[in-house]
Amino acid sequence: MKYDEDKVKELYQENLEDARKRLASLPVAEGRVPNIKGLNGWVYEQTIHYCLCQELMATELSTIVEDVKEDVPIPLYKRARVDLLVGNVAIEIKAEGSFPGDAEKYSRYRVIVEERGWVYYYLAGSDIYRPFRLSIESTFGRERAFFLDTKGDWERFVKEVIKNYKKEP
Repeated sequence: MKYDEDKVKELYQENLEDARKRLASLPVAEGRVPNIKGLNGWVYEQTIHYCLCQELMATELSTIVEDVKEDVPIPLYKRARVDLLVGNVAIEIKAEGSFPGDAEKYSRYRVIVEERGWVYYYLAGSDIYRPFRLSIESTFGRERAFFLDTKGDWERFVKEVIKNYKKEP
């Protein structure tokens, strides 16, 4: 593996800081450094996208990278979107874990996603509030919920994506 949990976190932190500095350098920002949750989430999603693609390119299945798409609508469910789609593997990505009601929301999404023939995963940088973490594990199944505050989960995540990947028609 090219990355592990610590390297992903370090890359995320470096790029988040760089993004804040660059945004603060905009003339309209007048040096004010943004501190918005949306930026954290976007940079985290981009970090996971990048690291996963790097891992895939290092395998004999490097062509999978061509099938990686961002922000994909969940068919037939309002304006819901999947953060990352790798062929048939749909991935929800959260920098800092889940919130009240997320497990129920993802349960509804899972039915639709799986009817579509996709495999549904959840990846979070961490989820320190145990009841939320357990509800996410219950919703997705332990084999499809990954928390990068758990050693070995990055490698497990990459292997599961590769194992379950099928090219979308």
